[in-house]
Amino acid sequence: MKIEYIPENNLVVLFLLLILTCGMYYFWWLARVSKVFNDNPISNILLVILTVGLWSLYINVKLIQKSEELNGRDMKWYMVFFLLIAPLIVQHNINEKFFPGR
Repeated sequence: MKIEYIPENNLVVLFLLLILTCGMYYFWWLARVSKVFNDNPISNILLVILTVGLWSLYINVKLIQKSEELNGRDMKWYMVFFLLIAPLIVQHNINEKFFPGR
């Protein structure tokens, strides 16, 4: 499986993109990260839209869990308190696994 390069390996850039686009960039990021974890990006995006964002709570928890497992760690119970910055946590874990030393 060829891992697609995600240009948001700089967490500051990802944070600014999420803030400046009022969260709309989350959908683009979710589509790209869903491919990394072999999820269906279209169903994830549609479920987030149709449930008025409630699905994003669930998918963020699952993505944090999968990204922690990717690096050989278990998800800690207190990680659910950081759901607002879940994209940054997941992206950090992806960067740690696929782009070490950056």
